[in-house]
Amino acid sequence: MAGVVLYGWFANRFYAYVLMGKQKMTKRQKDWLQVNAIVAFIFSILGIANCVYLINDPHAFDDVIKNMPLQNVNSLDVIVNAAIVFLILCLVLFIHIVWTYILLRKYKTYFC
Repeated sequence: MAGVVLYGWFANRFYAYVLMGKQKMTKRQKDWLQVNAIVAFIFSILGIANCVYLINDPHAFDDVIKNMPLQNVNSLDVIVNAAIVFLILCLVLFIHIVWTYILLRKYKTYFC
């Protein structure tokens, strides 16, 4: 999770300094962005895979569902809905990382 947070921080700095401000960033900051992008990329791939598995086979968590304290709510629906939300977030993260790498290559002259 720390890698995802750091990726967000350095991606925001890249956006503010290079894309908006047309200023240069150090090579070290670019390296931090790329390393944390790799960690966030792995996180998003694992999240997508787990969510797809959970949506396709929600009964894999039957033991967990039996222990959920929800009274009037279908626990299976809660888990599937949470997986759908997490899937969307991981897909957005995945697309953002790919887009950032494309922009890093396009604006490579802004790194010294």
